[in-house]
Amino acid sequence: MQGTPTTDLSEPTTRREAEIEAIPVHTVPTPNPDALMFRVEEALVPMGTFEYAELDRARRESPLAAALLAQAQVELVLIAPRFVTVRKAEDARWPELVPTLKRALREFVWSGEMAVFDTAVDSVEIDRSEVERRIITLLDEEIRPAIAQDGGDVTYVGFEDGIVQLRMVGACGTCPSATATLKMGIERLLMEEVAEVRGVEQI
Repeated sequence: MQGTPTTDLSEPTTRREAEIEAIPVHTVPTPNPDALMFRVEEALVPMGTFEYAELDRARRESPLAAALLAQAQVELVLIAPRFVTVRKAEDARWPELVPTLKRALREFVWSGEMAVFDTAVDSVEIDRSEVERRIITLLDEEIRPAIAQDGGDVTYVGFEDGIVQLRMVGACGTCPSATATLKMGIERLLMEEVAEVRGVEQI
């Protein structure tokens, strides 16, 4: 008597695991020893950066940030179009954290979920002065791409009495060289290109 064919119920699970493990996630060191950049090939957000340090807020706005902040000893997550920067607790060790974070990232990319909900994106147009528009253009075209290489970002806050107010985020938020980057790099460029700028300060 011929036996009844059996179905291998583990096959879908095995295929799913193989697909998840095949998703490329590359780690890139940053100048901040407590921050590491994870590069992915899928676009996580259309543009801009989104920083999260509080799990409750992340749960409302960003499923990806919530998944990463839920991991032990993760203090901050910065989401950019093709990378995520994670800042760990000072006493945490990367060799123990990296496999868990890579797995969480791969599972998220495989799921196809939105990394950041549309409601978290500030779509309100703010009326800027001509000087502010020139400053923001320089930031977007000359400065932010360079800082992104180190897993960070800089966001424009305001311009008052000749002083440009900026916020360093991601790996740059607590990086030992952040002040030097701000003064020697960003401030110098803005003062050279925009006559109205007298200085830069971090908010």
